[in-house]
Amino acid sequence: MSKALKWIDNFWYHYKWTFIIVVFFLVIGIILTFQLITKEDYDAYIMYVGDTTIPDTMYQDILDSLENVVKDYDENGEINVNFQRLGFITDKENELAGSVNASATSYLASMAVQPQYLYLLEPEVYEIFADSGIFLPISELVTDVPKEWLYDDSAVFFSKTNYSRTNAGVDGFDDDCLLVIKTMPYARPNSSKYLSEKASYEHHLDILKQILAHGN
Repeated sequence: MSKALKWIDNFWYHYKWTFIIVVFFLVIGIILTFQLITKEDYDAYIMYVGDTTIPDTMYQDILDSLENVVKDYDENGEINVNFQRLGFITDKENELAGSVNASATSYLASMAVQPQYLYLLEPEVYEIFADSGIFLPISELVTDVPKEWLYDDSAVFFSKTNYSRTNAGVDGFDDDCLLVIKTMPYARPNSSKYLSEKASYEHHLDILKQILAHGN
């Protein structure tokens, strides 16, 4: 056996697990660094929960329309919107409703710590969480919201807004779809987490105001 092979064999015998652990953490570090570098920054996080079918063309129209009310909050020269869809079946006769809705409800139970602040919800979904305190009273945050637009103090009929009626994609949701804004999650005052969440909340509140004032 050559000296090189003997050295490798001896090294592997004595330092095998050390080598494996170091390589493992090195790979994890490379992956996390790559994800951090390639992570896309978004100016807004918005989620629809319901059973309206959103084909790709409608989805792109929604993104384009949202750019009319979303600003370049992170000042990177681009407006990027993260619009997500979560299935919730309102037809109780649908045999998949039980499992799909249970999964959606379980996910939404953690919405306090999710990045989304603005939600478009079917009334059935809204009612599940209406008394949880997660949603803020829109009637107090935005002045002069027409009474006929309000489902209650914390929810607006999205289809009744001028924004929904005059923008492609966002005009395709059910007539009773509701627009809501959630409260900030708890964080120690003046901590970096608090300041980050406060900024995100204020950006989404601005979007809400832009939607409700659109065309007025």
